[in-house]
Amino acid sequence: MDYGDIKNPTGNAIIYWQIKGDNPKFKKGQFIATNFVISPLHVNEETLMVNFPPVLVESYEKLLNIAESHNVDLINGGEIFLPRSISDINQFYKRQIEKYNNLMQEYLLAFKEKLETKREEESVPQLINESGRLMDEIRDYVREGTNIKLISKKIVQLKRIEEKLNSQMKGFDLSKIISLIDRDDIMVDELVSLYKQKFLAIFLEDYEKAGILKKKIEEIETILLTPKIN
Repeated sequence: MDYGDIKNPTGNAIIYWQIKGDNPKFKKGQFIATNFVISPLHVNEETLMVNFPPVLVESYEKLLNIAESHNVDLINGGEIFLPRSISDINQFYKRQIEKYNNLMQEYLLAFKEKLETKREEESVPQLINESGRLMDEIRDYVREGTNIKLISKKIVQLKRIEEKLNSQMKGFDLSKIISLIDRDDIMVDELVSLYKQKFLAIFLEDYEKAGILKKKIEEIETILLTPKIN
């Protein structure tokens, strides 16, 4: 793929072929290009696509500029030989449709794989709930004073949740609470409650409330992280 990422296709692609041969009718057009768009909608589990007729493009630079300016995937279909007898580019293109279909099917498969991967990913609300559940479980184990190995295991899971949250939405900084979560201090329980409230406020885009909660969190964290002088 000349432009775009086959592992993350947009669903809107241009396939082009470089024209070879000495057909005088197509000297100005050095490339044949066609555009197709895949819809995320389905009818009876069938994928919907729109396929546009081929056009002649005079330069590769123009193709690349179109792809970049419109965020369209650009696929190199290779070379195509136009005999001198060809006068109708559309009719000739139809006879080459098998080659085109193979490229389109490969792209369609990549697009479907992308959609399946997205479905498998946990949503932000799921991750928020999971982080809250893990923090509560860890605090229960800390209060019981047992299951040290299990606490460590849960903390590792919490770190993974933090990575997933940060990849999807900014503002979910769990690093400090993770460093304090296994401390036997009642203030950590209050901190966990505040973090859960802050996460929900961020997700709901209630940034005023999130800001207030952040200040409360920072006050408690400062107390907990300040070395005690005996």
